[in-house]
Amino acid sequence: MEKKLLKKSKFAVTLYVISGLLTLYTVYMLYSTITYLTNYFSQYGTSFMSNFGTAIGYILTQCLVYLVYAILVFAAAKIYNEVRKANPDNYLSEAESKAILRAKEAKKIAKAEKKAAKASVEEAKVTEEKAEAAEEAEVKEETASEEELEEECEK
Repeated sequence: MEKKLLKKSKFAVTLYVISGLLTLYTVYMLYSTITYLTNYFSQYGTSFMSNFGTAIGYILTQCLVYLVYAILVFAAAKIYNEVRKANPDNYLSEAESKAILRAKEAKKIAKAEKKAAKASVEEAKVTEEKAEAAEEAEVKEETASEEELEEECEK
């Protein structure tokens, strides 16, 4: 039995992106709140750990809201996708599925051909460099033998 593919929804993707951004903002708020509290307590000569209960309460009031928003938006995206699965119109047709699979296969083949072409170009460069090195060696040998002949003639 072939598995049907669900069409991607721009709305669901947008909800996932918003959820990710809210999560990042939660982390940023956590960092900035802890930095603020550390500076605040050090300014008054106390430590973060001596006021841990107060600090935790402040951190939670600053960060928990955004974490809850991120979780709610993520849950909304999941629920939206599950509801969309109930409607057969939201699935790709067999022709569309095959077209996507063919496109993926063509992309893999093109990538393999590109890699093979790159390897053959590199191989050609190496062969060319070897030929140039051999040619230079011959020129050096000829030059050296000519110089030897000239020295012998001068003697």
